[in-house]
Amino acid sequence: MTLVGELLQRDDWSREELLEHQRRRRDELIAHAVEHSPYYREVLGSGDPPVLTKQTLMDQWDRIVCDPRLKRDEVAAHAAGAHAAEPYLGEFQVFSTSGASGLRGLFVYGARDWEMVVAHTMRAVARTGARPGDRTIGIGAPPGVHMSQRLFGRMQSAGDVPRLSALTPLPEMVAALNDFQPEILLGYPSVVALLAAEQMAGRLRIAPRIMALGSEPLTIEVREKVQQAWGYEPGEWYAATEAPTLGSSTPDHPGAVELFEDRFVVEIVDEYDRPVPPGTAGAKVLVTNLELRALPLIRYELADRVVESPDPNPAGRPYRHLAAIDGRTADTLTFPARAGGTVSVLPLRLGGPFAGLPHVRQFQIVHDPGGLEVRLVLDPNAARETPAIVRAAVLRVLEEAGAVPPAVVVTPVAELEREPGAAAKLKLIVSRT
Repeated sequence: MTLVGELLQRDDWSREELLEHQRRRRDELIAHAVEHSPYYREVLGSGDPPVLTKQTLMDQWDRIVCDPRLKRDEVAAHAAGAHAAEPYLGEFQVFSTSGASGLRGLFVYGARDWEMVVAHTMRAVARTGARPGDRTIGIGAPPGVHMSQRLFGRMQSAGDVPRLSALTPLPEMVAALNDFQPEILLGYPSVVALLAAEQMAGRLRIAPRIMALGSEPLTIEVREKVQQAWGYEPGEWYAATEAPTLGSSTPDHPGAVELFEDRFVVEIVDEYDRPVPPGTAGAKVLVTNLELRALPLIRYELADRVVESPDPNPAGRPYRHLAAIDGRTADTLTFPARAGGTVSVLPLRLGGPFAGLPHVRQFQIVHDPGGLEVRLVLDPNAARETPAIVRAAVLRVLEEAGAVPPAVVVTPVAELEREPGAAAKLKLIVSRT
């Protein structure tokens, strides 16, 4: 039996079997981490593991990894280089991301880790009703240090699949999809919202049988646009670079995002790391990736606000499921277009340049009637010209998108501005126009 088949069989487990598997894999992970990681050897001496923030991960990176060949600065240089999409040392998949917190993260997956990620993602696709040979296309981040494109490359049909990303100009994307006629469409909600408008305008003419969207919140507005354009509700994936395909829904129950608890321990907690009951929104999520061995992530903090449903899983499977996901919030910005009218620039496009700037620790882009302000939290070793490099990169993104660039000001700051309210969410790309 294939690994994908073995993973699919877990859907038939009882809740007790699932929890026993989870406990066993967690014990094995902790034993591995204590043996091979100086950081975990120190902090796992007694009691529950502490919360691992992205700040701590990046500060302690060289002590957290379990392979002495992995050094943060060297891996970061690979991630910023021309061959970032190729395995580091011929073995490790490397990913760099800003994520919900705006703090740059660096993640590695060993060969075994990566094959498990691929098999697990294939399981999620298979659960949607996908069949071998379906014309499948994924529209994610551009090739490089973001995980989505490499995963989509393994999911897609062979041969004539157009190489599209969220940064592909919309007219080019529409033409390629009309020619390809996908049966399965995977991608970001913000991209599919634009495609739905093109479908309703008659410029896009496709009829995908299955649509699975993730890596950004799938809002009510996007669901409604997909319903209007194609007549059904899309499936939702809850995914992060640190926890690929943390949860997903299926066509029979599109509103229930099941957590893959055979691969992850998921704790929904308040701002003080205390568990919140089902039906209550948490302030963040703590994730333990049970399969990751190169860079163990134990109680790793994701700045996502999710709500566990208090109801039984409608699919009858043993996993808990989410009633709502509200994370990685960022606005799509609109600018005058050089060709007339307006052009929408997606958050992914605006944030893209920062993955290749290792000395930018955090960023925030604020759009108001006066233009764009880019706020940067810089590494102490950042070069003096870093703000100028950032400004040029943002202007280049806007010009490539066909926008008339506004005034762009880059401001180094000690910390980023959070949204008002008790949750104090950090919004990376903010529209105040």
